[in-house]
Amino acid sequence: MLAGTPGETESNVRLGVVDEVGHSELSLVLPHDTYPGFSIKKFKTRPLQLANNGSAHHGGAGATAAAYHMLDSDYSKYFTVLDDGVVMTTADISPLVNRPVQLVVVEQTPNATNTHNLQLFVMHRKDMLRFSGSLLDASGEVRENHPAGTRVRGVPLMQAFSGSIVDEELAKPKKVRYTIIDGNEDDAFALQERRANQNVQVNAKSLTIEGDDESGVWLVTNRPLDREQRAHYDLSVEASDVEGLDKTVSKIQITVLDENDNRPVFKSQDYKFAIAGKKSQNMESNNSVTWDRFAILGKVEAVDADGDKIAYRLKSPSNVVIIVPQTGELMLAGEPTSNELLLEVIAHDLRYPSLLSAQPAKVLVEFLAPEPVSFIMQHLEHDAINEHSHHREKRRVTRAVRPTKRIEFTEADGDTEGKSVFQLEKETDKETFKIRDDNPWVTVETNGAVRVKKKWDYEELGPDKTIDFWVIITNMGHNAGIKYTDNQRVIILVKDVNDEPPYFINRPLPMQAVVQLNAPPNTPVFTLQARDPDTDHNIHYFIVRDRTGGRFEVDERSGVVRTRGTDLFQLDMEYVLYVKAEDQNGKVDDRRFQSTPEERLSIVGGKRAPQFYMPGYEAEIPENQKKDSDIISVKAKSFADREIRYTLKAQGQGAGTFNIGPSSGIVKLAKELDFEDLRQPHVYTLIVTATEDSGGFSTSVELTIRVTDVNDNAPKFELPDYQAHNVDEDIPLGTSILRVKAMDADSGANAEIEYLVSDDHFAVDSNGIIVNNKQLDADNNNAYYEFIVTAKDKGEPAKSGTATVRVYTKNKNDEEPKFSQQVYTPNVDENAGPNTLVTTVVASDKDGDNVRFGFVGGGTSSGQFVIEDITGVIRLHNKAISLDRDKYELNVTAMDDGSCCVNGDQTIHTSTAVVVVFITDVNDNKPVFKDCGTYYPKVEEGAPNGSPVIKVVATDEDKGVNGQVKYSIVQQPNQKGTKFTVDEETGEVSTNKVFDREGDDGKFVSVTVKATDQGDPSLEGVCSFTVEITDVNDNPPLFDRQKYVENVKQDASIGTNILRVSASDEDADNNGAIVYSLSAPFNPNDLEYFDIQAESGWIVLKKPLDGCYPRDRYRLRVRASDRGDPPSYADVDVELDVVDRNNKPPIWDKSIYGPIHIRENVTVGTVVTSVKARFV
Repeated sequence: MLAGTPGETESNVRLGVVDEVGHSELSLVLPHDTYPGFSIKKFKTRPLQLANNGSAHHGGAGATAAAYHMLDSDYSKYFTVLDDGVVMTTADISPLVNRPVQLVVVEQTPNATNTHNLQLFVMHRKDMLRFSGSLLDASGEVRENHPAGTRVRGVPLMQAFSGSIVDEELAKPKKVRYTIIDGNEDDAFALQERRANQNVQVNAKSLTIEGDDESGVWLVTNRPLDREQRAHYDLSVEASDVEGLDKTVSKIQITVLDENDNRPVFKSQDYKFAIAGKKSQNMESNNSVTWDRFAILGKVEAVDADGDKIAYRLKSPSNVVIIVPQTGELMLAGEPTSNELLLEVIAHDLRYPSLLSAQPAKVLVEFLAPEPVSFIMQHLEHDAINEHSHHREKRRVTRAVRPTKRIEFTEADGDTEGKSVFQLEKETDKETFKIRDDNPWVTVETNGAVRVKKKWDYEELGPDKTIDFWVIITNMGHNAGIKYTDNQRVIILVKDVNDEPPYFINRPLPMQAVVQLNAPPNTPVFTLQARDPDTDHNIHYFIVRDRTGGRFEVDERSGVVRTRGTDLFQLDMEYVLYVKAEDQNGKVDDRRFQSTPEERLSIVGGKRAPQFYMPGYEAEIPENQKKDSDIISVKAKSFADREIRYTLKAQGQGAGTFNIGPSSGIVKLAKELDFEDLRQPHVYTLIVTATEDSGGFSTSVELTIRVTDVNDNAPKFELPDYQAHNVDEDIPLGTSILRVKAMDADSGANAEIEYLVSDDHFAVDSNGIIVNNKQLDADNNNAYYEFIVTAKDKGEPAKSGTATVRVYTKNKNDEEPKFSQQVYTPNVDENAGPNTLVTTVVASDKDGDNVRFGFVGGGTSSGQFVIEDITGVIRLHNKAISLDRDKYELNVTAMDDGSCCVNGDQTIHTSTAVVVVFITDVNDNKPVFKDCGTYYPKVEEGAPNGSPVIKVVATDEDKGVNGQVKYSIVQQPNQKGTKFTVDEETGEVSTNKVFDREGDDGKFVSVTVKATDQGDPSLEGVCSFTVEITDVNDNPPLFDRQKYVENVKQDASIGTNILRVSASDEDADNNGAIVYSLSAPFNPNDLEYFDIQAESGWIVLKKPLDGCYPRDRYRLRVRASDRGDPPSYADVDVELDVVDRNNKPPIWDKSIYGPIHIRENVTVGTVVTSVKARFV
């Protein structure tokens, strides 16, 4: 690359600026071994837009008509520019090492010409900056919360060399600038010089240092980091020369390590749970209330920003309610004795050392009487208004703030301490007021009166000239029944009062001047200068007393003192004026104005000795002041405008300790100090003399330098460790155990020592006497306490020393066994067999006694459970097991044997714990459709999709998820889709299509429903039943002919069956039962001769046809109707031709037909011939 390996482009490039006339500048560095053909830079031409249509030249989008060429120079044989704007090398450029190269590239477009200046610098590769290999891609880590200036662990000293890294003797020293250029979010990191001391700024993002083999920079934190806000940083650190041309970059990945610095925080600070009792009758038929023991009341929950697991405990143990440490669930353990119980829960993380929640969560448990449901619902709805309140009080919502009160006063209104300035308004008479934060200027009384706390001074107020404070307004709800707290901001704007006098600012003092002997009138010799803190001042200057005989006057407005008269001034004569300045806008009374005190102005004729700016000088330095460092500047004024030379002389001890700059007047420390060295004084008195050059006057002033003690000695204990033996563990609190003593070689506050101990069982007073702060316990820490006592001085910063203290105690049998848990909550499968392990209770005795376990009431068995007295293992007994309850409560005991101590068996201790055995259901029962055999559902054909069919019910004797059932339809083999659906939760079966009883669906459809429980693995049961598709009258009757034609003899007798019509109906039952009826729409008289049998469809003659008016043809209409509701029907026409009884036989039209020839293999149905007969 340009600053490294050839082949990579655009490295170590410093871009310039394009000016308004089309010039641009670009600077970069090339290594000497860059190969010919290497692309250095590509210039990009902006697209040329035509004015007429806005399209690019030559029609192509973004196309340009730019041409590039390079101006001829001495370097043309090394570089060239291609047509597309790429500048590349054409030859070996090593001859150009350490030579600046300037190339000019000309860019020509149809309407503009731009020039690009390309400045190159060719360096030998070994002279280019580079980091060592370990820094090219480094990684490090730093712990969160560590102070600013902490080094990043794993990142070595960052050193960029120009030369051989292997042989550092070849490295050429140069100034190197190190800069964090990327990834430094929120300025989290900085660079620190390797040889940094306390006077070097640590939190620098960029440092320039000498690039020798000892110099470099450390990567340090710039502030304490927080892993929970950001856990990883990817930094880029650049090393460059001071011109910014030669560069190299190191990529550094930093991981912020976690510390346990976040306490658990409850999701809510207030919880409220309620449980209702149950009514029961005792032997005397009296109603009583019982409580479901070990019922879950509710759950508290906390989170830890560190991601740690959290455990819970009650701040104060309760016999009524217990908490499950792992889950935060609260369980009812005993009979409540009141209607409400207020508990505090503490959460702690499971990290060492563990952190507790900053505030405990408050839990209000209400024990409700077994009242009617409607009353309880009203009760709970009322509580929902104030869900987290521990007391049911009427309350309105707290407002954020009341409107800001702005009021204006002058500083004179606040001139008396305790004065009531104004009154805050009340909304009700019950409100009280309190100032939220302490304010230096005002106080607020409970009645709302704002009083002056300190006299108001306009000049001491801030830039806004306001008194700004907040008040808290509280109504405690007494009588009024409403409790609330509001806030209000009050801003007092203070106006200035002209109450400050002016003061002179002339320096040095006293005022001195020189007047030339032949000074003409109106010659300025001095200018009086005064200031006034008031904003409306009007300063005038006056001569109060004139001891010069009127030789001077002062300009009242400007303060310039000038000469008067033409007489010569006398050599060395002193002319004295007493002057003052008045503020003529600040009246004291009707005749006087505020003014400065009279000041003496001394004017000497001709010449006078120099004057120091201060009548005396004082300085204070610490004993660790660096040698050759500046201490104070002592300056004098020459009235002859000559150069002044300064000398310094010590009075008494201290010669050679300080020196002074002859021309600067700066006093420096000449040798190191040590406050504890008795040979060195703590106060130095020096005489500084100022002498004018060329034999001028001189004057002297006293300089006092005080040396202060620096806390550079840590306290030291007389012994490295202290011991106390045979201390009774039951000694009273505050009993003296031993005394420690430490000394500090410093003085003053730096030598004042306070003692601290690391174990809160003990305390130590200012004399080093250690007493017990808590009751001692010989059972802890192997019968002795070991802790650190610290002696800390009061210096700034403080120093400390430590010693070890061991307190050995004598043991007594004063501890009862402690169970590891107050409540054990094991789970046992419902089908567990004999001797199944339930849990193991653990108890220990701090005294070291042996512990025996049992059940309350004595013995090692309780129901189906047994406990091993030595191990605490609880099992099911070895007989038949029947676990038919949800849970079993066992009360276990732990008893010590007093074997720890002499006579220990005389005081035996017992403790108890509760084991609640929860019976875990086993998924050993599959769902059963108990009523499956009774399912005979029906559904009408044509019913819309989704119509209800039946609700199936499956039961599972298991519990919990093992007994939770979900339903599904079992698809039949070779069936596409399902004809029914079932709600997986309710078992409601519905149609999944529109059924047609007369179609493919038929009269009956089989369906199989599957019930699956939620166990793992799950079990299932099925129920198959038939759904009857009930008929709907959706098919009309259908005749077997479209028209009936029949002959009837003229002499047919009455009752003769003439013709039978037939119709069918695909529907069932009444919907398919057909009834026939007859009509004569063409000639109603035809019905006199014929009738039809309604059931059979036979048309019957009911009147002779050979009457007086015989007819040849009768036309009738038959209707077939079903018995549906409403009925469906169909009609058909019937023609009856009457045949005469005296008819002659028919006569054929030919007597012989044939012969007829037919070809073989003709198809069936081929017409052979036609025969015909007729009646005569």
